[in-house]
Amino acid sequence: MTKKPYDLIIVGGGMAGASLACALADTGIHMAIIEAVPWQSDQQPSYDVRTISLSHGSRLIYESMGIWPQIDNDAVCPIHRIHVSDRGYPGIVHLDRKDAAVEALGYVIENRALGAALMARLETLEHVDVLCPAMVSDVDVDENFATLICTMDSEDITVVGKLVVIADGGRSGLREKLGFQSMTDDYCQTAIVCNVTPGKSHQHCAYERFTPSGPLAMLPMNEDHCWCVWAVNHEDVEGLIALPEDQFLGRLQQQFGDRLGRLSRAGKRYTFPLARSRVEAYTGRRVVLVGNAAHTVHPVAAQGFNLGLRDVAWLAEVLAFACGRQQDPGSSDILQQYEKIRDRDTQQVTGFTHGMIKIFTSRLMPVIAARNLGLLVTDMFPELKQVLLKRTMGLAGRQSRLARGLELRELPPKQ
Repeated sequence: MTKKPYDLIIVGGGMAGASLACALADTGIHMAIIEAVPWQSDQQPSYDVRTISLSHGSRLIYESMGIWPQIDNDAVCPIHRIHVSDRGYPGIVHLDRKDAAVEALGYVIENRALGAALMARLETLEHVDVLCPAMVSDVDVDENFATLICTMDSEDITVVGKLVVIADGGRSGLREKLGFQSMTDDYCQTAIVCNVTPGKSHQHCAYERFTPSGPLAMLPMNEDHCWCVWAVNHEDVEGLIALPEDQFLGRLQQQFGDRLGRLSRAGKRYTFPLARSRVEAYTGRRVVLVGNAAHTVHPVAAQGFNLGLRDVAWLAEVLAFACGRQQDPGSSDILQQYEKIRDRDTQQVTGFTHGMIKIFTSRLMPVIAARNLGLLVTDMFPELKQVLLKRTMGLAGRQSRLARGLELRELPPKQ
């Protein structure tokens, strides 16, 4: 077995883990990335056929990292407007990029295009070692180092570092092995996602429609396609997936309505269960959790990955400051500083999405009346729209250096 000392070991080379490595590209921090799934595999989330919705704030982070210009423009569709409605009731909110004075409120991007841009950047970084495919089989943490035993090419490799970042998703086995306690709220819903061809041009408008079973989003894609994210009750999933295409589209049309005309084609349907999860603490001895390993939220308002990317931006900033001052990046002081910064944003986003689901799936008439009044009032007052836009665009609260367009290599030297 071979030991190699690292400043940072990132377990999980998907979009959150790869983004962290790229964010730290110019800091000189010596890193290892351990990823279990080969980059080009169909099972690799960073390269699959799904899409991801990036907020305006996330674009700013990727611009500061130099990633945004490298994303294939043909795989990026800007969102100019957002239309929120409650099926069967009058409440509607219209949000426009003009309300926020930005080029776009957000962007719908193919996973593989963002993944390809991140991987291309990683390949240029001399101080980053990528172990892939490799599985972590054991871990030991003491006062000075974390030691990971990895299996790669049927051989055991020992990887030693000052800090371990767990970024391997919501089903992280390493998180559980290290004793992190997670809390889960099961929404008893499953998301059906697929590509849909509408009869009318989407004109760069994203639709969020609340139905009795859960929210149904139609997100604009290039070539006037839409990406559908339809939350349905668990017991309805198998039947909907098994339907022939025309019958599936008929059921979808019934729930969504005709704002996009007649839906004429649906791509392959994928499913994933919906739940809110979070850990009691994001950090432990020489360990920190980011992205879905730390928290998962309902896809309503497309907050999940954007929240995780803000984890990445702030962790990169805290580590860059620490290493720039020759401080131990895995020390409890540094990790407590990161946790304190991230706690409020995480609590607000998880609470915001959880509250929306509870309110908009309620069948109680007083709740229905209140939520529709809230939508109508929000649509009438620009001040309320600004509050909602700041939250959905990732601009609420304290912003990281990357979100403000400041490169981490500009950090001042230790005085």
